[in-house]
Formats: sequence, structure tokens, C-alpha cells
Amino acid sequence: MELVFASDGDELEQHQNYARDLNLNDHPYILSQELGMAFEVSKLPFAVLIAGDGTLKGKGLVNTREHMESLIESMDTGITTVQEYVNHIQADQPAEAGVPTTAMEQTS
Repeated sequence: MELVFASDGDELEQHQNYARDLNLNDHPYILSQELGMAFEVSKLPFAVLIAGDGTLKGKGLVNTREHMESLIESMDTGITTVQEYVNHIQADQPAEAGVPTTAMEQTS
């Protein structure tokens, strides 16, 4: 996995100091508002996971290490949403008689 850091803003020196303070000098650091717009980033901090073939594998808000681990797990498993995960779990388990398979189903 290769880490690339990106941000937007006008003050190059502020970003250079930030990268130096966090010891990010061994990783690419891109300053680009267009990049954030291309990936539809609405809030920071944000992560985008791109596979070796260039396809987008996951993206989302990352405030914690757990958020980042969750994105990596979604890339590894191919399950990108909670609903996909629930559907995957339900497909692996036999349905019990009388138990709704989704939250929207009701018994009569």
C-alpha cells in the first residue's frame, strides 16, 4: 500500500510545515482543490482507496485508525456498505421460520 496525502488551500508554506511536523516527508503530499472535487470529498479528513489497476475501491471520512482499517477491510472483502455486509451475512445463514430477513418485513 502506498500512502499519498492531499489537501487544499493557498498557503504552501503552511502545508510544508504540516508535512514536516508530522514526518510525512517520505510520502507524496499533493496540494490540490481539484483533486478533492474529483473524488467528491465533502468533509476532511477523508481517505480514498485506489487499487493497483486504478479503480476506486473505497472512500470515506477517516477520523480514527478504525475508520481507516474499515476502509481497507472493505477493499479486501469487496463489501463496501453496511447493507451489503448484512445481505452477505444473511445469505450465509439459513432463514429461521417466522423470523423476518430484513428490518422492513413484518409478520402477519
